[in-house]
Amino acid sequence: MPEVILVVSGHPSRREHLAAAARRLGMLSGQGRVRMLALPATGPAPDKPGEQLPLGADVAAAVEAQGSRADFIVIARPTPEDDHVTREAFRAALFRTERPLLMVPPDGPADTFGVRVAVAWRDDPRTLKALVPALRLLGDTEEVLLLAGVRAGAASPTIPSVLVEHGVPTSLHVLAIDSSPFGDLLLGRARELGADMLIMGAYARSLLREMLLGGVTRHVLAHADLPVLLRY
Repeated sequence: MPEVILVVSGHPSRREHLAAAARRLGMLSGQGRVRMLALPATGPAPDKPGEQLPLGADVAAAVEAQGSRADFIVIARPTPEDDHVTREAFRAALFRTERPLLMVPPDGPADTFGVRVAVAWRDDPRTLKALVPALRLLGDTEEVLLLAGVRAGAASPTIPSVLVEHGVPTSLHVLAIDSSPFGDLLLGRARELGADMLIMGAYARSLLREMLLGGVTRHVLAHADLPVLLRY
């Protein structure tokens, strides 16, 4: 059965970029069927299978309904120029669908990721929730780069059983946690190691999750320059 990949698109200029990322995601998963959900008041109707929401539509409800039925959601990384509708759609995709979300940066290639994949590793259920559905994307991956933050004096982590059991080639890279922003360290190390994609869990500090995202998640949402597969 083919994967269903939902592209949630705001500005028309981003649609082909996001569609290219969705096609690549489908290629990695074996077989993917791409649907387009275009947000209202952003230009002409999409030429991909899908729909454009009308003015006044409940954007969050539409994203939740269609996203919850998809295997993956593809959406642009938020930018300061995003309008209210685009921000609402992103929040709904991340927090209300329970699906893996591929966040695509506005610049750079969107159809070559999946060769060297970084994982922001933290031994907890939220990271596993993001990693497990991504395993089916790693069949042709040359190497998974496990980036694990460790505080001074703490035991060094080991490669998680889920990657060992699936035979995924993995190397462990320990990142020292100190007073500097860990999100910046994480993205910098991923870049140094030649990663073309990052997998991570999304963390929030309270029920006011749209406002109080964890520091690392907030930094990645603002600054990631490679596709990021997130799951809240």
